[in-house]
Parts: sequence; structure tokens; C-alpha cells
Amino acid sequence: MDTEWTPICNKSGLGVDGVDTEVTMAIDPAHLPILGDPRPTPAPTPVRVACGLFVTQVALSVLHLTVSWANTGVDLSLYFVPLALTLWFAVCVTDGRDWARTGAVVVSGLSALLSVGLISGPFDVVVVLPMLTAVGFGAHLVYRADVREFFEQADERV
Repeated sequence: MDTEWTPICNKSGLGVDGVDTEVTMAIDPAHLPILGDPRPTPAPTPVRVACGLFVTQVALSVLHLTVSWANTGVDLSLYFVPLALTLWFAVCVTDGRDWARTGAVVVSGLSALLSVGLISGPFDVVVVLPMLTAVGFGAHLVYRADVREFFEQADERV
């Protein structure tokens, strides 16, 4: 069987016919890109704001844990696991992953409750209250009715 191989791009990045072509590497028969949607839908504004609120909650938690560690000397390194998960879920929420929406709310709420357990003075209250507010508003924003369609479209694409 004699088959002729024709490259789709030459070394200059132009297609065989001289037109600039975009090449996407794929390893599956459907020719989908390896990492994510080839034409992702941008996240609506409430979802992006919620992602920012979850990241703000993580930053406030890190500040609170650092101050608590400095005051007590107790090892709080295990508290950083839910914070890392919250960051990961927050990024996945902006990609339209419905499971990440639930995960971000649950894990960020859990890490905020862990911080509530460390309250020992007025500074802790000043840091924890905005943290709880960020989690509450973030949960409200990702479960609004007007963003539900964004998550349903992402589930259909997968």
C-alpha cells in the first residue's frame, strides 16, 4: 500500500497553500485538544467575581493561620490542604465545571469554619468575618439562576 504523506504546515508555520494555519495537537480519535476546550466559553462576571472571593478567602485564611501560628506556636500546616483545594476548585469554576462549584463552596466553607475554631482575640474576629462573608457571597454567586446555563453548557461539552 503506497500512501503519500502531505504535511499540513511547512517549517515557516504557513500551511501548504501559503495560508497561516492553526495546528492543534491531539491524541484521541475525535481530535480534541489534550488540555481543555478548543474554544472555551468565557465565564460570566458573577462566576469570575466568585472566583476572586474564594481566592480572597484563601488569602485571609493564610494571614489568619500565619498570625495564629506566630501567637501559639502550634503546627497548622494541615490547614493548608483545604486552602490548596479551594484554589484549585476556584480555577475550575471559571472553566464551567459544575462539580468544582460544589467543591469550592464546601471546601472553602470548611476551611473558614476551621479558622473560626482558632479565634482567640479581636484581630482574629476582624480577619474571620470578611472571610466568612467572602465564602457566603461566593456561594451565592456561583449558584445564581443566571449562571446555571454556563455550567450546563460546560457539562454538555465534556
